[in-house]
Amino acid sequence: MSYWGENDTSISFCENKYSEIYWIAEYYNTCSSFLYILAALPFLRGRIKKIGWSCVGVGVGSMMLHGSMRYYGQWVDEISMLLFSYNTLRYIDFRFPPIPHFILFIYLNQSHNFYVFFTLFSCMQLKIFYILRQRYLMGTYLYSFFFSIGFIFWILDQWMCSYVQTYQLHAFWHLFTSLSMFTSMSLLQN
Repeated sequence: MSYWGENDTSISFCENKYSEIYWIAEYYNTCSSFLYILAALPFLRGRIKKIGWSCVGVGVGSMMLHGSMRYYGQWVDEISMLLFSYNTLRYIDFRFPPIPHFILFIYLNQSHNFYVFFTLFSCMQLKIFYILRQRYLMGTYLYSFFFSIGFIFWILDQWMCSYVQTYQLHAFWHLFTSLSMFTSMSLLQN
């Protein structure tokens, strides 16, 4: 039995559970989640404060997920990632519609299915890249470079766990995606 109860997330990560501290399910993934909060600090005031606070939410949600490996933590993590993406899209393209009720309905009714979240999040990230590329050519490459490197670490952590477990690769996803988020917020702040 784990400190927070039985793991009930629809996704698993490669890190050993409760190996460092008895009340933190995934120590390295939980600690590295704080990078999102650090990335957001310069943007908590001003024009893009809603995006900055959404990034803080990503950090808090990620800490809840990795700290407990419970469904409620996964839900907060995924909602905060979707909210960050949505707020970014609404800022860079005011014509981007509010999230249609049917999409929200699908996510809420299928939130136990990680691939529904993954599809929504990926589509939003691709749209962000497309719009940023049109406006901030060089900065967008840095944003997409960091995000792509992070995604490679995420894939390796998911698909090659038995070979890479000691390297804590999901923590590198947190590092590189927080750099990507910092880069995108820097572009938007200027």
